[in-house]
Amino acid sequence: MTSSSRPELMPVLLGTDVGTYSCARMFHEAFGCKSVTVSGQSRGSISYSSIIDNVYVGRGGTLDDDVMVRTLKEIADTDRTPILMPFMDRDVDLVLRHRTELEAAGYVIPLAETSIVERASDKAVLNEVLTSLGMATVATIEADLSTDRSDWSGGLAEITFPAVIKPKEGGTAFGRLQFAGQRKVYTADDEREALSILTMIEEAGFTGTMLVQDMVVGDDTYSWIASGYVDSHGTVTGISIGRQILGLHQASFIGNAGIIHVIDNPDMRRMAEKVIAKLELRGFFAIDIKVDSRTGEPYVLDVNPRWGRGSYYAAVGGVNLTRAMVADFIDDTRLTPRVGDREGIYAFVPPLTILRWVRDKSLRRHLIKLMLRRRPVHPLSYRKDPSIKRYAYRYAADINQLRSLIRTYPNPSDTAF
Repeated sequence: MTSSSRPELMPVLLGTDVGTYSCARMFHEAFGCKSVTVSGQSRGSISYSSIIDNVYVGRGGTLDDDVMVRTLKEIADTDRTPILMPFMDRDVDLVLRHRTELEAAGYVIPLAETSIVERASDKAVLNEVLTSLGMATVATIEADLSTDRSDWSGGLAEITFPAVIKPKEGGTAFGRLQFAGQRKVYTADDEREALSILTMIEEAGFTGTMLVQDMVVGDDTYSWIASGYVDSHGTVTGISIGRQILGLHQASFIGNAGIIHVIDNPDMRRMAEKVIAKLELRGFFAIDIKVDSRTGEPYVLDVNPRWGRGSYYAAVGGVNLTRAMVADFIDDTRLTPRVGDREGIYAFVPPLTILRWVRDKSLRRHLIKLMLRRRPVHPLSYRKDPSIKRYAYRYAADINQLRSLIRTYPNPSDTAF
């Protein structure tokens, strides 16, 4: 990819993981600019990098709004144009709550209006949108844990188990809690197990709403991702589709992809674009779609109105999402929509895991031929950011990911759990 030099741009990234580094890499590939990360502690994904300046704040890795906002204002006091990029739900929440003062400090904040972000993150609103578009929805009941237990436990009889349990509103308040047994997504084989999980969450102090949904059955390869950018005029100026080949199965990473087959799927792309338009979303988005292996019916499961952790796969497909954002928010230029049409493989875990975890023989053969034709892309391996320490971290991380997969998901299953 060629880059146009834009040293005046200063992406300020809130995070430490592979998604943070991927964003910095995409900015560097597009504009040759250096990013700044703000976090509570050092992490291997962003350490020893020549394209990132790391700012560590807080005592012992503990951050609060005052510390973060004060630090962000200090960083913005330069001649460069600061672009604030939150990745986790809790960071999106922080930025939206302090948006006015951060924009006054000079930040460009590529997020939709707070009300739209909240709507897009609300699973009940998503179901309404899908119904209005004539798309399939998953049977869901809401368990409001602020009410008496008998008020929400009775609804479990409406669910056909196995079921999935997750926070209703993107997990922001849920994510701020810390308790034993905490997961982003839970599964329950029957009503008794679902009640036990909800009770545990209630006793941990969560007073929000949890969703209990019928499970869309299918292994990892039945999951698809649509990542992109929609400009201030409502035009999706960059979008890429990927088929998840293998997910991360550790409790804290469920819902994130380890290997993605980047290949355009017009049907999935149109589904995503219709949902985006109906929600009137602006900025970055990542949409999760899963096909039920029993019926072939696709279901939109989640809309994330922000940069996704695995969004670098879009660049593998030929779409640099940072170009779309800079054109829209900074240059006030309308771009011709770009679709990721370059087939490839994004691999955050060793790609040879395909041999063990992909059950579809024809798909497995196709992926192996593709890897021989075009080398898989690891988001942390960037030739313009060479470092022996980074190289060592990347391979140590690969080994740890492989060990975790063997421990938490030793064999592929029909439910991907």
